[in-house]
Amino acid sequence: MSGLENLNKTWFVDIDGTLLIHKSNEELDQIIEENNIKSHLYETPIIEAVSFINNLPKGDRVILTTARDNRHLAHTMRTLHHFDIRYNQIVDSLGAGPRIVVNDIKPAGTAGNEENLDTAYAINVNRDQGNIREKNTEIEQKIRSQCEGKVEMIF
Repeated sequence: MSGLENLNKTWFVDIDGTLLIHKSNEELDQIIEENNIKSHLYETPIIEAVSFINNLPKGDRVILTTARDNRHLAHTMRTLHHFDIRYNQIVDSLGAGPRIVVNDIKPAGTAGNEENLDTAYAINVNRDQGNIREKNTEIEQKIRSQCEGKVEMIF
């Protein structure tokens, strides 16, 4: 596939309610104040979602997003490490409102695709339920159909 664009995915994944049971900034303040360096032990991972993220293909990148304030970053990183949650980067202090991803469409032929290939998708999961795998199936099928079997992709 020399000269063709890379089709490894970049996953933008929210932390609270998606990978960890949801906690507000105020709840985190209290947990950190009461437990200091052991505060991460008072977080709860959503096992199904963590397993999904940890089993993504090695070439995929995982960027965690969160409305957690920057003052909680050290605690959050300890928590992610403690529960062995895969990530490449964290973007914190985001608003709690909708997250919108905008990306260009790959023109036909640039990635082994015969037709234009959409490159932005969204998965909305139910808070604290970890149903990423179930919601991702539709997206996988759409990408496969756009590539018409011409591109070997790992899901």
